[in-house]
Formats: sequence, C-alpha cells, structure tokens
Amino acid sequence: MKQRSIERYLARILTVAALGASILVSAPGVANAQSHGGTPEATWSCATAGTPTAAGHEDMAMGDDMQMDIAEVEFDQLYIDMMLPHHGSIIALSQAALPELTGPRLQEMAQNIIDAQAAENAQLTEWRTDWYGSGDPAMDEMTMELMLEAMPVGTMEEMMREMDAAYQVTTFCAADNPDLAFIDQVIPHHQMAIDASEVAVEQAVHPELVALAEEVIVAQQAEIDLLVDIRAELAGEATPAA
Repeated sequence: MKQRSIERYLARILTVAALGASILVSAPGVANAQSHGGTPEATWSCATAGTPTAAGHEDMAMGDDMQMDIAEVEFDQLYIDMMLPHHGSIIALSQAALPELTGPRLQEMAQNIIDAQAAENAQLTEWRTDWYGSGDPAMDEMTMELMLEAMPVGTMEEMMREMDAAYQVTTFCAADNPDLAFIDQVIPHHQMAIDASEVAVEQAVHPELVALAEEVIVAQQAEIDLLVDIRAELAGEATPAA
C-alpha cells in the first residue's frame, strides 16, 4: 500500500472540508482561494483548470494494524466527518460552475447550493466542536472505512470521488457542455448525501442532527427532481419551460 499517496489524498479532502480553514491543496491547474470564518472569500474557478486526475483511490486498502470497531466511534461524528468534505466538494463544484452555466435555473441552483451547504457546514463544524472537541473532521483510512460501514453509500472509490473538491472541479471544467456536466455530477453527489442522511435519521443520537439530516433529504431530493427535468429538456425529451 502506498501510504504517502493515501495520506496526501486524504489531506487534500480534509483541507477543503472545513469552511473555516484555508484551502491549502488542489489539483494542478485549478484556481481556488482561501476561506475564512464560515464561507469562502473567493471561488474555485475553471480559469486555469487542468485535466481531471484520479487521486489514488486504488490505494485505499485498510492496514492490518487498524482494528478500531465502529462501536468505538459515535455515529454522529462519522456522519459529520463525511458531510463536511462532501458538502465542501459540491460547494467547490458550484463555485466553479456558476460563471460557466448558461441556464438560469442551474445558475440559481448553484448559488443555492453554495449558500445552503456553506451554512450547514458552519453548523456541523460548530456541533463537532461542541460534541467532540474539534471542528476538524477525521480523514484517515480507518475513519473512511468506518463511514462506509455505518453508511453504505457506495464503494470507497465512489465516496472519495464525491468528497474530493479538486476532482469535482477539474472534471466539470474539462466537460464540453457545462450545463449537462453540472447536472450529471450533482445528481449522484446529492444522492449520496441523501443515502447517508437517511441512515442518520435512524441512527443519529443528537436530535438537532436528525433534523438537519431530514432537511438535507428534502432539499437535495427536490434539487435532484428539478435537475432530472432540466436534463430531459436539454436532451429534447420534454418541452422546455416558458
């Protein structure tokens, strides 16, 4: 197992997860900016975006020395630690997409994603600090495995891809059709958040976290439904709205 590669990749996810920390690492050629105090001061951009790259997903195998059981980590912490970078990556994608999108409904959705998920990340960071002593999500191999055990939302590769802001941005910026690319990336990204949140509704200990998970499900399912309709219109399968 290539431990250094894994550590670098997890560090990249971690740096874009907490909106109160500086964005320190990104894929080559993707313009981004530092963030402070809850919302990014400036946006990720396609201005100098490079070629999308895989980021060592194949190296994500557990070492024999990692023996922590899921019972040793509260579900709420695992949910928060997943959602922080997951939200961070879709915020980054939406920031990069906003000036590239041509459809007004998609532009509005991108801005709504930025605003809503930045606010949720600020709340999640506050709760994590209050409940677990730190606002920084754990992003080691063991935690990633425990996340998947607690919330079976897909494969390790799929989860890491959806949590990787740089991957999301470079993939979008390399696409020929920004509107379709945005739709095709946001739908599975939102579905993963919904799947994790449905588990949280059943298993979370803190009622305020349950309430947030319920809000995530409702809001992101509504956005998926709208994206499906818009995609059908773009593909000529339905009459565009007036």
